[in-house]
Amino acid sequence: MKHLFIFAHPDDETVATAGTLHKLVKAGEDVLVVSVTDGGGGEVQQSAQPSLSTYHSVGELRKHELQDALTVLGVKHYNVLSFQDGKITNEMVWGELRSSLIDVIDSYKPDFVYTFDHSGWYFHLDHVATSIATTWAVQQAKFPPAVFFLVHFRVNNTKWKYVYSDKMPITHTVDVTDVKELKFNALDKHQSQNLVEPRRQLATETEHKELFQLASATAHGKTLLKHHWLFQPVGQK
Repeated sequence: MKHLFIFAHPDDETVATAGTLHKLVKAGEDVLVVSVTDGGGGEVQQSAQPSLSTYHSVGELRKHELQDALTVLGVKHYNVLSFQDGKITNEMVWGELRSSLIDVIDSYKPDFVYTFDHSGWYFHLDHVATSIATTWAVQQAKFPPAVFFLVHFRVNNTKWKYVYSDKMPITHTVDVTDVKELKFNALDKHQSQNLVEPRRQLATETEHKELFQLASATAHGKTLLKHHWLFQPVGQK
């Protein structure tokens, strides 16, 4: 089966789905990771300043970090689109970004598509824009996926806690406890990013699960999902 993961920046894929990505490719399933931007609008951590001088721009540095992180996870195929970090407008969401993602879907013809939940995890506007544009693209593609998942990740230490619902609408999980160390290694490759909180949360969880919400599925998709070896429906063991 073919799996398309669509996120906004290099590191999003590792923070929320590193274990899932690794387990899929290890089992021989096809995986493509798409980052809508190169993350070039972000600040660079002090430890990565020497690398920044090598690659000459934040965007180039983060593309190399993405490649290194995906290599750790075993993912060979990825693409970075040309949208600017922090510059995605409402017009782009319904226009150029949506069209670009339709092209990606129709070219790759995935069985499964994954993106952010509509809150963008912590209301990051690039994340929200990517979620909306991907949802629209899934609906309008000539070759829509059989299964469409929204990926959830909640930052525990945040000033925005009061706007979160008490219960996350998770329908499926992937237990990646056995590959936590690999996930740490992949996070380390995103050296320019401030990933203190994701690392802290990962370190404190005895059992680590990656979280998914089924947004839509065709009849065929429901059958695929029912018999898929990786995704555990919530409430079942």
